[in-house]
Amino acid sequence: SLIAALAKASGHRLVRINLSEQTDISDLMGSDLPYSGDSEGSTSGPSFKWCDGVLLKAIKRGDWVLLDELNLASQSVLEGLNSCLDHRASVYIPELGRSFDCPPTFRVFAAQNPLAQGGGRKGLPKSFLNRFTKVYIEALTDSDLFSIVLKQFPSIPENLV
Repeated sequence: SLIAALAKASGHRLVRINLSEQTDISDLMGSDLPYSGDSEGSTSGPSFKWCDGVLLKAIKRGDWVLLDELNLASQSVLEGLNSCLDHRASVYIPELGRSFDCPPTFRVFAAQNPLAQGGGRKGLPKSFLNRFTKVYIEALTDSDLFSIVLKQFPSIPENLV
């Protein structure tokens, strides 16, 4: 993808998060998960331990994030993303009682397919979309695909592509 190529060329780690109607904000930010034992191996019975979600890990590392299929995400996920996309540039995790600032290297990119493709896609609020710069990409032509295959796999003879 375009974002993956930009991340690679600029030396940034890219974390791709595929969203769906089943994605919950805890999948992105984290949650308390069952845990038995501690680092020394003692087991005082089952307990819970915080586990960072994929987005919180990316924020802490200053990674680039690609939110794929953004228009499949639930309203609660979109609302949960607001604070890291607006002027606050931070996320508050109530379970931990602390905020995490988005470092200067942290970037969020989003991709979505057209509403006409169905599958539960919905139009996103303008107030949310205004947080992004919109770039429309046309479908790749046969010529585009041919060039990509030749560049990516130079050992394959051109007549076989």
